[in-house]
Amino acid sequence: MKRCQLVKQVRISSRFRQALLLAVASLAAVPLLQAEEGPAGLDQALIKNEAEYQLPAALEALKRWIAIPSITDATDSYRSDKTRLLKSIVAEAEQLGFNGQLVADEQVAVIDINDQPPSIGILLHADVVPPGDESQWQYPPFSAIVADGAVWGRGAADDKGPIAATLYALAGLKRLGIELAGGVRVIIGTSEENMLWGDFEQVATLGLAPTRGWTADAMFPVVHAEKSFVNARVSFHPAPVGEQGLITQFRGGTAPNSVPDRASLRLGGTSAEVEMAIAKYVAERPEVSFEFANTNGGVEITAFGKAGHGSRPASGVNAITHLARLVASLIELKADSSAAERAILFLGPLLAGETDGSSLGIARTHPVMGSTTVNVGQVETDGRSTHCYLNIRGPIGLSAQEIEQALMDKTAPLGGQVTMVAAMDSLWVDPDDEFVTQLVESYRRWQHDDRPPVAIGGTTYAKAFPGYVAFGMGLPDHRVPVHAPNERLPLAALERGMAIYMDAIAATVGVIGNQRR
Repeated sequence: MKRCQLVKQVRISSRFRQALLLAVASLAAVPLLQAEEGPAGLDQALIKNEAEYQLPAALEALKRWIAIPSITDATDSYRSDKTRLLKSIVAEAEQLGFNGQLVADEQVAVIDINDQPPSIGILLHADVVPPGDESQWQYPPFSAIVADGAVWGRGAADDKGPIAATLYALAGLKRLGIELAGGVRVIIGTSEENMLWGDFEQVATLGLAPTRGWTADAMFPVVHAEKSFVNARVSFHPAPVGEQGLITQFRGGTAPNSVPDRASLRLGGTSAEVEMAIAKYVAERPEVSFEFANTNGGVEITAFGKAGHGSRPASGVNAITHLARLVASLIELKADSSAAERAILFLGPLLAGETDGSSLGIARTHPVMGSTTVNVGQVETDGRSTHCYLNIRGPIGLSAQEIEQALMDKTAPLGGQVTMVAAMDSLWVDPDDEFVTQLVESYRRWQHDDRPPVAIGGTTYAKAFPGYVAFGMGLPDHRVPVHAPNERLPLAALERGMAIYMDAIAATVGVIGNQRR
């Protein structure tokens, strides 16, 4: 590992620092708690002041990283941007006095704070989902503009903000002269969003993952349970002999784990029929809207919904499934129709707009983990074949294998072929585990929140290695959109995240000495 002896501080003008701190102070709806002592007797006032001090430099680093479009898409066409971002993060870490290197074919950054064996690992991801329709953004998605007390841009909250908070929390402990009892290793991947975690498999093979730790990629207080996760592709191919059918150019969505806000296709027929069907459909379902235009030999129809995270499909409006149900009302669909028409039959009448898995026979509910969710995230036409991409999550008791079998059973009569792109079973860590308890206590020293550890439908890097949970950075008083337009991170949340992480690192690693007590 490369060792850098020079510690470089980012210089910020006093005027900018004062304006920034005033913005943070005005935004914070819930003040930082200020207990007299924290872990190992550390003075909480020191941590609070240090988080305030580190905020401007952390923000400047975050802005630079947001400006790099490290997008995870179907073809991984932004790989060079991802590598460029990792190199920037490693350079930042080395300027702060840490050791950094790239591994796994430059797909992962590994940062150590010192030469001691790491006591904990902190997992993060530098890749982001596509921005979607940029016209829906208040500010351009990679502009990193600071406005209304927040920094805006794709990845600001998921997950580049937590990267900045983690590195500058470690920098804060270093500047305070706090000597930790062990090392801390930060591991940053670049393929989290598509669940193709070959990069972290290489990390495991290299033996680089500490035996316990957290990922800073969800919410506080602690996420101790996550649902099973499946990204599946259902493909419909043309019959050996058959016509192209009435539907062409069926497409929509950007990622399986995002609720699509736009979808379109071309349909043979007249605009008068389409207009009447749209009017009837929207009267019953006003949450969706449509546009149509005459084309050569037919009509192009576009559906507009509302974007959201695939783990909470009911929070969005799925443009793909609404378009499929509209078209199903316009034409007669059969099991031996064209590929696109069979896809419509699957996405429309068969799924019937349900997001709880009941139409697939996989509806399950757990008292802690909640219910099954089904999200249709993408559809695309490849030649005369149509491919549908689903993101399915289930509680304990619903395995990835059961989900695969249910999809095969439901789509086989339509000639559908199921491919499991990614699959992971559920995560469960005892909420009374000592490590979990330490993290909850660190969080509560800085936030009025008595909630116990929680379960989520999302999947995080916590599933990558045994002994990991998800810890932040989502705060109950700073809820922001992710996987949707106008993603942003409040500056108050960035500052508080740094304070919580400084506290948690000291608590879980242990403190030998504090030169500035």
